Amino acid sequence: MSSAASFYMEKELFALISRGDEDAFSRLYHQTNTLIYNAAMPYVKDLQVAREIVQVVYIKLWDHRDRLADVENPEDYLFILARNTIFDHFRKIAVEHKYLTGMRRQQSPEHMDPDPVTAGLQEREGRQLLHKVIARLPSRQQQVYLLASEEEMSYDEIAASMRISRLTVKRHLELARRFVRKYFRQIGV
Repeated sequence: MSSAASFYMEKELFALISRGDEDAFSRLYHQTNTLIYNAAMPYVKDLQVAREIVQVVYIKLWDHRDRLADVENPEDYLFILARNTIFDHFRKIAVEHKYLTGMRRQQSPEHMDPDPVTAGLQEREGRQLLHKVIARLPSRQQQVYLLASEEEMSYDEIAASMRISRLTVKRHLELARRFVRKYFRQIGV
């Protein structure tokens, strides 16, 4: 199929999707998801994360389908959506890293002691504080958070072990991480 034909097909699919046509959405997904995956993979360098990004792109596309009828270039729109989703992914990682690093420092660099015994004690205290925060989460979020962070299980593994959908796992993890970040932000870590 020529790129011009592909362009018009995507434009027509966008118009149908904007009216809630699930079959058109499914066709678009099957025609373009590999392109989005291939665009994400060089940046994230992780099969699971690249798959998650593809899923998020299409969830956002469906959630904002009412805007699609006005899109002039569907391919550009998809790639911009993918780019923004990749940026969001890296922002979340950076924020999480910042708060975990802050937690390890226990409030400020002045409290850091080069003594390995003191450093070990501070790290244990940081872990205890994190576990106290995690204990405040609703049970399902708590379980998902611990499986992801301590057991290093993938979304699919967590979904299978908890008998819930992968998207539910993702949502629980997002809510749990948001709660943890907000808590540490409130106490100044």
